[in-house]
Formats: sequence, structure tokens, C-alpha cells
Amino acid sequence: MTRRVGTQDGPKQSRFAGTRGRTLAFALLVLGAIAVVATATVPWYYVDSRTRFSGTAITGGAAEVLGVAVLAGALLMVALRTTGRRIVAVLIAVIGVLAVIFLPWQRPDSDEVFTELRQHSLSDSYTLHPTGGNLGYLVSWLAALSGAVLVMLYAHRWPQRAGRFERTAATDGMPIGPDGEPDAAAIWKAIDSGQDPTSDGGPSADGDADADASHGAGDRTKN
Repeated sequence: MTRRVGTQDGPKQSRFAGTRGRTLAFALLVLGAIAVVATATVPWYYVDSRTRFSGTAITGGAAEVLGVAVLAGALLMVALRTTGRRIVAVLIAVIGVLAVIFLPWQRPDSDEVFTELRQHSLSDSYTLHPTGGNLGYLVSWLAALSGAVLVMLYAHRWPQRAGRFERTAATDGMPIGPDGEPDAAAIWKAIDSGQDPTSDGGPSADGDADADASHGAGDRTKN
């Protein structure tokens, strides 16, 4: 009974542990980083149709540069193993948290606004209007942070390139689940029925031993 409960709970606990989890984490990181760069370049505030301020201009370029750094880190993870991926993920998470806390809420200062405004107007006052670009920037960072958290939590359970051949030898013949890992439910079912889960449905090791013992007894009887 205990085995069945563990088998049923296994897929829920390893939801992000297989190749699907790895794909989701990298997708969130890469797409989130691309969205960060894109939303940094769009206007966050405007005064009129000619006076607009992008996130890159408001933050002195930091909003866009950090997005490029995250994208580079996400691509670097592909070539790294578990420890390296986790280290990069921690760095991305730290950068992301700082970016979420400080960058989306910045506004252009009055000197910057008047410098741009007086290129086509003599007005001594202005009103800044938000465009929502900073909110898009915030959401993009949250997506990238989600990917970094998945890497930190589940990278040690993802298939590794260096371990593929080792896993193949260790799990040769075992039933494989949809996540590419051995199917625990099928393995327990085979064991309970007296079969060897690594024998591709063939006779179990105990069955082979019993058969050999029977043949030996028969030979002694004939002699």
C-alpha cells in the first residue's frame, strides 16, 4: 500500500524535474530576457507626441543592459552543469530582484524633460503621462525570475549531457515515462508480478534461477 501511494505522488513531486521542467525554465529565462530588452526600449512616459522617454533613457541604459546580461546568462546555462547553472541562476535572481525594486518606478527628472520639451516648445510646465511600458518591463522580469527559481530548485534533477550514457546503462530495459525518466509505476508493477523490470518483459532473475535448478534436478534424475 505504501508503494502505491509513493508511486501516485511521484509525478506531482517531479513535475519540473524532467526535460519538460528544464525546457520551461529556459523558455522563461530566454523569453523573459528578450521581453526585458524590448520593453526597456519602448516609451514609459510621454509629455506630448514628440516628447517621449523610454526605459533605457530614464535609467541611463541600465534597464536594457541588465536584460542583455540575463539573456547571456540563460544561454550560458546550456553549456554548464548543475552547479554552474545554479550559480548563474542565483546571479540572475539577485539582478532581477534589484531591477524589479528600483528600475520600473523611475521617472525622468525635470531637467531632462525640459531639455527635450524645449526643442519644439517654449512651455514652462508639463505633465508626464505613463504609457504602461514600465509595467511590461516589470512583468518581463517576473517571468525571468520564475525561470531562475526553477533552475535553482530543480537543476539537480534534470538530465545531464555527461550522464546520458551512464543513465542508459543503469536503466537499460526499464520502462520509460513521458518525462524521459524510468516509470516508477511500471517498475513497481513488474516487481510485484515477479518480473525483472530491466528484462524488457522477459523472465525474472528468480525465474531463471528456478529454471536452472529444475534442469539440474532433471539431469541428476536421468543419471
